[in-house]
Amino acid sequence: MLHWPKSFFSKENMMRYLIEHETVLEYPQTVREHHIELRLAPRSDRYQKVVSCRIETEPAAELAHYHDYFGNRVDYFCIIPPHHRLVTRLVSEVETVQENPFDFKAIPPGEEQQWLQQTMRATPSLNDYVLHRSLVTPSSMKLAEVVTSALPRWQKEQPLMESLLELMAWVSGLLEYRSGSTQVHGSLTAAVRQGSGVCQDFAHLFITVARAWGVPARYVMGYLNPGISADDEKLTTHAWAEALVPGAGWTGFDATHNLLSNDHYVAVAVGRDSYDAAPQRGSFKGDSAGTQPTVTVTMLEQ
Repeated sequence: MLHWPKSFFSKENMMRYLIEHETVLEYPQTVREHHIELRLAPRSDRYQKVVSCRIETEPAAELAHYHDYFGNRVDYFCIIPPHHRLVTRLVSEVETVQENPFDFKAIPPGEEQQWLQQTMRATPSLNDYVLHRSLVTPSSMKLAEVVTSALPRWQKEQPLMESLLELMAWVSGLLEYRSGSTQVHGSLTAAVRQGSGVCQDFAHLFITVARAWGVPARYVMGYLNPGISADDEKLTTHAWAEALVPGAGWTGFDATHNLLSNDHYVAVAVGRDSYDAAPQRGSFKGDSAGTQPTVTVTMLEQ
């Protein structure tokens, strides 16, 4: 069983954060008819409350929004006139209240599989988080081809939570965090072969194995309190996994830091993998793809 320092768990009942997220896209030649979708507005659920949320664009645009299949708020807009530069900026205040992720009424190990089956029958959409396969969340057979040791297994005689904690520790031991070592939405098997990756790879590896156990697991994009991150990490969006734990519900596993998510984490978007939870995507008309976006994120405790 893994243990966390007491300082990791908040002493107060609530954390409050001010988050600013700016993305700058620049193009050497003018582009036009720019259509953009943003998944930047933090989620509101039992563990966090959005106090305020504002999104601005340069050039200015009129935003509309909807909620996608996974419950994420999607803000979208169009800029028709020619332009060389696009800036999107989020400013949001969020309160988080999940102090201790171990604080739940556990289900006996012998009843956990039945609990999962009943829950999935009651909510068929949960099957999306078990059956989905992609380049970043491949089948366990494809993953086993690039892993030298046996994949972790759900030990049915112990609580699922303990097996998931062991899985998280295994992922942390298999991959080394190395900024820029893999591409956005790059294949998971490539990251495993080279033994390094970024937070998305850690999350995808955890998800792939958990799904092989028949456990619903999903990808989360959001923010992590910079006091928890490694000193050499540039503050940007973070990624972790959530698994459906009997008795607890969706529980966050941050394999990059080998930690369970709590009130130091702010969730923004969820999905089957990183494709579903991209912070920004769009299309335009023009002759140049432009440079890589410049992303600046600040997260301050209030």
